[in-house]
Amino acid sequence: MTKKKELAPLELSTKNVLLTPRRPATARRAGHVAMAGAAVAQREIPGRGVGLVAARDIDAGETIVAEHALLVGVSEEFRRVCCASCLAHGAATPCSGCGEVVLCDACVDPASPWHRGAGHGAVVCAAERVASAWRPPLSAPDRERLRFLGACAELRRAHVVNGDARARARLDAVLRLCPDVGPAGEGIDPREASAAERVRPALEAAVQAIIASTEANTAGGGLRAIAGDAVENAALLAKETKNAFGVMAAHHRADGSHSNDDSDDDRRVRGGAVYELASRVNHACFPNVARFDNFDGVLTSPSHEFHVPRRDGANPPGPTELRLVAIDKIPAGCEVTMSYLPVSESCARRRRRLRNTFGFGCDCERCVIECAWAREDGTATGDEGGAFEDASRRAREARDEAAELEADAYADALDRESNELEETANRSLDDAERTRRADRIPATYALWFVRNMCPVDGCGGTLAPPHVTADHMTCNYCGARRGDEEFFRRLDAGAG
Repeated sequence: MTKKKELAPLELSTKNVLLTPRRPATARRAGHVAMAGAAVAQREIPGRGVGLVAARDIDAGETIVAEHALLVGVSEEFRRVCCASCLAHGAATPCSGCGEVVLCDACVDPASPWHRGAGHGAVVCAAERVASAWRPPLSAPDRERLRFLGACAELRRAHVVNGDARARARLDAVLRLCPDVGPAGEGIDPREASAAERVRPALEAAVQAIIASTEANTAGGGLRAIAGDAVENAALLAKETKNAFGVMAAHHRADGSHSNDDSDDDRRVRGGAVYELASRVNHACFPNVARFDNFDGVLTSPSHEFHVPRRDGANPPGPTELRLVAIDKIPAGCEVTMSYLPVSESCARRRRRLRNTFGFGCDCERCVIECAWAREDGTATGDEGGAFEDASRRAREARDEAAELEADAYADALDRESNELEETANRSLDDAERTRRADRIPATYALWFVRNMCPVDGCGGTLAPPHVTADHMTCNYCGARRGDEEFFRRLDAGAG
């Protein structure tokens, strides 16, 4: 998804996070008082667009946002193994309408509330049929864009033909996300404008097939009313680029427990999802909330305790539900932030990806202190211009598919080369230099990682308590669980 002073160490505890150890659950339960009222509010954040802020004091473990996806879309790479409607991994039933994607049992069953949910309505199904026969074939990125614009067209169709006001509201919610777009398309990168024009004929062919088969045209629909115009579709692609969450390949067993299987699927994106509130949340490298989604059943897993029927009611979370859970207490008025990247990533790698993938330079507390260390050590900060800025600019300004793919390949090659150089330099450090670098780390800074970064090697996920009385924390990526008592024993022993 795309979004968007030398600090004394203790200042880190007054901004994005409160760096105090969570006490064991027995100590918290006695003083816990249920919070009332909305937890967050949308506010204009200077220099960061519209974000979310705490509308009141928020307790650690509190779910501050719980919402279903406005739209989802399966990636081209995973369309044969993940449900096109809800992204469930392991789906195996070919769609009877297009035969190009697979659906899970729930999305095949007409009686299911998730039947043909947020990702594979009639227009998308028709678009899959059109794309399979299109010549020359659409590239993987353009086929995914067609899938997304088809889902948007399905919302228009539901509103225009069936009078479904909720469908129009979902589309309008997507259009309200960043970036701001003017009436003539101001604010849209040439890349999105060019891509929208490339996929327009296939989109219109899919809509025309639906009109012909359902007589939607006589019901007041029509091609333009359902397919959308050039500016709106380019704007929608821009919104998707900057706001969709990448849904990673399954990393959990069926029971929601952690899997240590380091298969090729790890860290690969099986699809994307756009949300009304969560997509508004800005980035920080020390986040104060963790994002948990339910595409693999994490929110309904008994071992994680996100949903306990006797506590939370009988209705379990749906497959596209996302929750933002407070890692620690968040004072009223404080901005709500999440990390767009694994929190274990190095300064240079993290900042390069934020610039090249999400289009902004991060100036959070962690970046300030780590950039100062990098300059002291004579290493990269991720802000180096030249080839990296050129690659990012070329990708944004690409006006045809060949230029876009070339720019993406160039940027990926630069990133791989930089990562390899960084890893080689780190391996060459002697023990004295490693000790020097470790000794300068402030205690509050180190404590954040000890407490909030997943201890599983190579994970990089963020730990958060699943509810306000939990006696453990759960990783938002791999699902690993660490008890409070275990954490405090390790902390007292000096092992972290």
